[in-house]
Amino acid sequence: MKSLNNPVPSILLIILLIGFPQISETIYTPALPNIANSLNTSGKLVQWTLSIYFIGFAFGVFYWGRLSDHIGRRPTMLLGLILYGFSSAGCLLSPTIYWLLLARLFQAFGASVGSVITQTMIREAFHGTARQKLFSLIGVALSLTPAIGPFIGGYVNDWFGWKANFLILVILSFILLLYSYMELPETKIKNNDAQKPAKLFDVAFSLCTDKRIIGCTWLVAAINGILFSYYAEGPFIFIRIIGLSPSQYGLLGIFIACAAILGSTISHRLTDYYSGEEIASFGCLLMLMSTICLSGFAFFNLIKNTHVFLSILLIMIPMAGTILGAFGLILPYVLSSALTNYQSVIGTAGACFGLAYYLLIAGLTWLMGLLHSGTILPMPLYFLGLSISIYISHEFLIKTKLK
Repeated sequence: MKSLNNPVPSILLIILLIGFPQISETIYTPALPNIANSLNTSGKLVQWTLSIYFIGFAFGVFYWGRLSDHIGRRPTMLLGLILYGFSSAGCLLSPTIYWLLLARLFQAFGASVGSVITQTMIREAFHGTARQKLFSLIGVALSLTPAIGPFIGGYVNDWFGWKANFLILVILSFILLLYSYMELPETKIKNNDAQKPAKLFDVAFSLCTDKRIIGCTWLVAAINGILFSYYAEGPFIFIRIIGLSPSQYGLLGIFIACAAILGSTISHRLTDYYSGEEIASFGCLLMLMSTICLSGFAFFNLIKNTHVFLSILLIMIPMAGTILGAFGLILPYVLSSALTNYQSVIGTAGACFGLAYYLLIAGLTWLMGLLHSGTILPMPLYFLGLSISIYISHEFLIKTKLK
């Protein structure tokens, strides 16, 4: 895949920059029960460190997207990475849950630069099938990197304690800053030096009245809401109810990773035979069937600590199907298609789009924490409700002829 306009980063740098915010979100999740004990706080407050991350992320996406229209993509990325590094150090040094919540807010604000600027650069430089295939790879990164996080974090927690997870993020921030400083090109179009950044109100109003954008916003939010609600609630189910250790829970990320890779492979192959809209329809059906199965297993009390291996399979196989459908088949199409009609104001449009769906993700993960009851059933039923809404929203997009 080659750029049609300006230079773009290597595929490796694209994946790293768009993936590190997800690792930051999940690397410490195997330690959530330990953090609650260490900081003498409740499970709900600890889960909300994930929710507040998305609040900071939402406003960061908006801010960095707008700033990049003024000063360019490259300097914006470097500034965001610097803030991310200092905030990760703040998480490492947190003495209380409230300090951790505040540090996580600023950490997310900095990390969001990796999402909005990388996607903006891709939308500026790639078009048509090439862009959809690249977003398929991004879909893998968006689901694979959160799976890598708990895998690493579980062992780090067992060996060195929960704070060591944030030390890893401090080191990661330095590596990414150095790599980006050396290799990241500027992709902002420079053919009209007199062109002013788009007016925020005009772009925001256009997006808010665009039925396609409304549908895409909910699809992206609901899909990520399921994934990150799993990472918020999953540790309490697997560690406290089923009885796994943090490192054993982290190993379950293999299911998510395999589903993401398989989904990307299937998506790449299907693009030669089906439209993006049809592929997304397959994904919606797969998600719905998977969450129905998960809810059924939980409702009939088949998931219990007396049958550990069976319980793991009854949770992770439906979750793998959900991730395959969501991140492999639905998300690449939605992300690549959502802002097609806003290329002339892509930075501002991407900022507003990101602000909207990340605020929704924050709300959805917060709601998962609110539903936390120490039992298994709330999570599957919550996922089923979101999957139904995804199916309905996609049907809405078909009727509005999203292409």
